[in-house]
Amino acid sequence: MGSVTRTTPLNEQLSILYVDCFDSFTNNIIGLLEERLGANVIMVRIDDRQADRDLHTLLRAVDGVVIGPGPGHPGNPQDVGFINKLWALSDSELLPIFGICLGFQSLCLNHGADVKRLESPRHGIVSRSTHQGIDILKGLGDLDCTQYHSLHADLELTGARPTHFWQPNNVCPDLLPLAWDLSDENNGPVLMAVRHVSKPFWGCQFHPESICTSEAGKDLLVNWWRHALRWSANNGRVKTMELTGRYLPNSLSSFFVDAPIQSGHLQASHLAQELRSAAGRDDIFLRWAKYPAQGVTPTVLLEKLGHRDDEVILLDSQGHNMGRFDILGLVVPGKTANVTYSSYDRTLKYGNHSKNIDSIEECWPLFQEALDIYYPQNQEIDRSKLRSDMDRFIAGHLPADSPFWGGFMGYISYEAGLETIDVGLPEKPTDGSAIPDINFAFIHRSIVIDHHTNQIYVQSLLPNDWTWILRVGSLIDSASAASSKSECPSLTSIAESRHLNDTLARSTITRPTGESYRAQVQNCQDHLRAGDSYELCLTDESSIVIPSDPSSNSHSPLDAWSLYKKMRLNNPAPHGAYFNLPNISIVGTSPERFLSWSRGGHCQFRPIKGTVKKGPGMTHSIASEILNSSKERAENLMIVDLIRHDLSGVVGADNTWVSKLMVMEEYEKVYQLVSVIEGQLPPAELPGAPRGLHVLKNSLPPGSMTGAPKKRSCEILVDLEKRPRGVYAGVLGYMDVGGAGDFAVVIRTLVRNKLEEQEVWRIGAGGAVTIQSTDEGEFEEMEIKAGSVLESMMK
Repeated sequence: MGSVTRTTPLNEQLSILYVDCFDSFTNNIIGLLEERLGANVIMVRIDDRQADRDLHTLLRAVDGVVIGPGPGHPGNPQDVGFINKLWALSDSELLPIFGICLGFQSLCLNHGADVKRLESPRHGIVSRSTHQGIDILKGLGDLDCTQYHSLHADLELTGARPTHFWQPNNVCPDLLPLAWDLSDENNGPVLMAVRHVSKPFWGCQFHPESICTSEAGKDLLVNWWRHALRWSANNGRVKTMELTGRYLPNSLSSFFVDAPIQSGHLQASHLAQELRSAAGRDDIFLRWAKYPAQGVTPTVLLEKLGHRDDEVILLDSQGHNMGRFDILGLVVPGKTANVTYSSYDRTLKYGNHSKNIDSIEECWPLFQEALDIYYPQNQEIDRSKLRSDMDRFIAGHLPADSPFWGGFMGYISYEAGLETIDVGLPEKPTDGSAIPDINFAFIHRSIVIDHHTNQIYVQSLLPNDWTWILRVGSLIDSASAASSKSECPSLTSIAESRHLNDTLARSTITRPTGESYRAQVQNCQDHLRAGDSYELCLTDESSIVIPSDPSSNSHSPLDAWSLYKKMRLNNPAPHGAYFNLPNISIVGTSPERFLSWSRGGHCQFRPIKGTVKKGPGMTHSIASEILNSSKERAENLMIVDLIRHDLSGVVGADNTWVSKLMVMEEYEKVYQLVSVIEGQLPPAELPGAPRGLHVLKNSLPPGSMTGAPKKRSCEILVDLEKRPRGVYAGVLGYMDVGGAGDFAVVIRTLVRNKLEEQEVWRIGAGGAVTIQSTDEGEFEEMEIKAGSVLESMMK
């Protein structure tokens, strides 16, 4: 075997084997075990054949086992893998085991209980459990439990006297009930915690790691560990093996990390060399200037620069009070490289180069390497090598308040996210019109508007580019002067507006039917009742077909820039986007940040779950009442716990926290329920330290667009939706050469695939289906979201 070896004396560090059932809260549990129990945790998955073969030897190297939650039924072998072997250990092999949710149900099923469907599944529901303060619940106070289950362990106590709820019975003589949820009238008493009467087996139905479970739930694990160690001491159980090789204690970030490549020490990849060549042979140097930004908008500036019809990327806070920066990335012919990847044929392309790679995992180190070798050397550069007074003036200085100095700007599709979690892709379009799943331009020239400080940064990574910087500065000065005199030109001329509206008036809009969408919602709920998922983010697609111009008998394309300005005016959001790239146009007004990370390594997610449309009679107070209902809070809570798992898988649970939990925010057309999850990366200078890019790839696809557990939920959604989502439900944003990044979830967004023969703009929309959803309510929510975009276009 070569992975567990006999040793004397043994290492005194206590260790726990964690059995992962492909759940999306695993890292939260591991972090809780490490923090509260002080134990090393070794994680194996239920389908790990090597761990299955090594199991009996592996158990002799740990002090206890925790079996985690996961989708499915404990009676299905594919859902529990080798878990049943743990309950069948001989007396000489026994060790303390604790089961959570699915692990708890498996414990009960293997000791006489039946596991049945609840009348009303409990997904994201928080309720107080009743207990008698004995065993692992001794000394615990109020126990508020977060539940994520549609199945329950039935001890056949229907009609029994209350005292019998706390005793083993004839059906399950080996199980001692420790806690019950007695608050649910629909389901009746639901078993929440149990222990085996003679073996060191315990478990709980609820999730002690959830952000909404009370401290008593976490203390329950501490109590279990004390009981576990006491049992081992009393029964003379000691470890007789030591962990080595693949079974070394788990480090939550180690398996996501690629060591950063330092220019000059390792042979750079061909992609990095191609990108680097655009800056010439000189050291990388960021040339920049700062100008007052009073009254200057990115739309006015882009038009003054003459780029309205050019390839360009604009990330735009759209004047929203929650936004701060606008970032304009300019494509420079002959310099700007477009890097694309297809998850369908595993093809990576850039410039004139194309090659097949094994998987998307090969892309991330290439991106990180390109960013690393482009880090500006302003601080270290030898001034004697500088050719101009302007260079010498800024030597030693970088614009710290500018979040983007240059680097990658683009998107990552939903299907690319599916590949990262090994979920099969939906059927590919057969007409050859599939757009790239990763599409980034490497930006050398950028303009950043800071609306908090009213400053504009004009920046270039190209050598000797002061002429361009000063020309842009002159245009900014003239735009600012015109604004101060109220002479700023109209953003959209009357003729431009009329042409846009005429084109839209001739378009054909196709939207999902209520009958088909409601049937999909019901299919989702069947999966929820079966225990396959806690929440499924179902989506569908509306399309706008632009016809040929009848007056000229030819096609007159929709003016994407005019459309963007109209949507920006009618439905502003803090994460607006305008992309005009060779094969795709994107016009978006997304309210949802996916992930940002600073140059200092501070990470932030801002998931949105819960939406109320503004309208006559809808007040702030009424919206708050709706969004604080059990259904809406359950939707949000599930995604918060999922994102905590994604983030802590890189930075560790001790460096992950929730700074805002389920707070209502107001937007132009809707109220929404928002949470904020944050974390801190270690210093980038540490060897092998994870970077923001590692958090990004570990968190795809966005949890707010999938459901939980993520992998099983995505598999279900691919089967139900039977179409690629494409850019919609993916992420778009930037990765900065200075080490920062910011990505938004692609929602409230129009996408045009220019490879299609007919001009079609598509809008994806949907919502999180929970067991508390109604099919009509989910259809209305999807309609509200798609309608907010369509109304912004048409009015």
